[in-house]
Amino acid sequence: MADVDLPSPIRGILLDAGLETEAPPERRIFTNRDLNLERIGLIGFDMDYTLAIYRQDALERVSIEATVDKLIGRGYPEALRTAEHDPRFAIRGLTVDKQLGNVIKMDRHGYVGRAYHGRRVLASEERRAVYREQRLGHEHERFAPVDTLFALPEVTLYAVVVDMLDEHPELFSARDKPSYAEVYQDVRECIDASHQDGSIKDLIKANPERYIERDPDLPKTLHKFRSAGKRLFLLTNSYFPYSDAVMSYLLGGEPSYPDWTAYFDWIVVGSKKPGFFTRSEPFQELDRSGKRIGAPRQDVQRGKLYEGGNHSALQASFDAYGDEVLYIGDHIYGDIVRSKKSSGWRTALVVQELHQEIAVRRARGMTLREISSLHRLRSEIAEKISVQRHLMRALGRIEPGDVAASGDMDVAEATEMLDATKVRIKGRFDRLRRYEQETTDTLERRSQEVDEAFNPYWGSSFAERHDTSRFGSQVEAFACIYTSRVSNLQFISPSRYFMSPHGSLPHWL
Repeated sequence: MADVDLPSPIRGILLDAGLETEAPPERRIFTNRDLNLERIGLIGFDMDYTLAIYRQDALERVSIEATVDKLIGRGYPEALRTAEHDPRFAIRGLTVDKQLGNVIKMDRHGYVGRAYHGRRVLASEERRAVYREQRLGHEHERFAPVDTLFALPEVTLYAVVVDMLDEHPELFSARDKPSYAEVYQDVRECIDASHQDGSIKDLIKANPERYIERDPDLPKTLHKFRSAGKRLFLLTNSYFPYSDAVMSYLLGGEPSYPDWTAYFDWIVVGSKKPGFFTRSEPFQELDRSGKRIGAPRQDVQRGKLYEGGNHSALQASFDAYGDEVLYIGDHIYGDIVRSKKSSGWRTALVVQELHQEIAVRRARGMTLREISSLHRLRSEIAEKISVQRHLMRALGRIEPGDVAASGDMDVAEATEMLDATKVRIKGRFDRLRRYEQETTDTLERRSQEVDEAFNPYWGSSFAERHDTSRFGSQVEAFACIYTSRVSNLQFISPSRYFMSPHGSLPHWL
């Protein structure tokens, strides 16, 4: 219906009826692999950053404040309370080098395109000296991936502490001065403790509107799929008291449903993903107040509330094949990679950053097209330069006598011809090199302009080194579909067939 010009009232009626209508560009759903919703009987949802879209600046502020309190309690300097931090510094898809105190961003091949030591950018020479020969991602003790938006505050704070450690070592006791790796571990443990002891979640529960965006389209999106015969389930790592507060805020007050639990056929809280997909932990049944009922069990019944558990038992209760289940989450590893590898479930990734990503790409479309053209031009120039370089080397091995014998001329004429040819080829080579440099300089300027619009430190989450970033390649490899929020599903039919733009090898083009 996107090509049909419909009056707004009629378009709204069709949308409420579950028929497709055109979505705004920032709310599109993107397809990596064919997915037929007609064959999907069950749809599962993570909660945090999936159903619940957090206000990142507000959440980061309270997360850092709570974590700083605990770090100071461990002996870190009081100066941390007043240290400035930029909420734009950390983005999803980065990697922390705990050993060196660096934060890095890789392309899909594992090459480091950008790096900061603390918040000091590493020049290209310094960066290459450290990471040039390394393919990163396999040394788990040294490198920590930033896979979820929940991890951004710890990266921001880690960089602040690294700077303080370097610039003001006198603030740290010489005996207790931590290494970069110890700093990361302390920050990680303190932010985990802040989530677990209520320092952060109690504030959110008390004022959810301050930290969570209430999406008015979410209830009708879930209702639309229930009305189409889909069974829904909630699978979250958050425990019941917090889940109950958040979900009541998101889905409460709808006249067709007595409370938020009525939207779901199965509810599993405290699931401990990604271990949920690989271990055999039992389920613990809870009543509607969150109190435990009976002994732990391995079987699951529809319509009841559980804590913990494992994928195999939940899957058995569905009475459906794994590829008839679509699971929607935000965590590239805990929700998407593990469920894809271990369960066979189809996957949808919620990438909150897509909204800005698409807006920037639309606003900078002309520049992006120019960048694409400059890439093609630079590739063409590089190929011509390599030909000229090969010619110069070949000419350097030719003797005038060989030219004279081949061309029926004397040696003097052959020498003059050979020298003139070398000059001509060298001139062409030099012109191409100058053109290459001009093209590269223009490309770098344009790329920097666009990067600033995405993020002043890192550019786009999805790209690096003029290629797909590590995060972008993971989205491509593991998410069947991806979008910026769950309620974007309101714009598509419950029977929609998503067809991917099938890839091709370079020689197929």
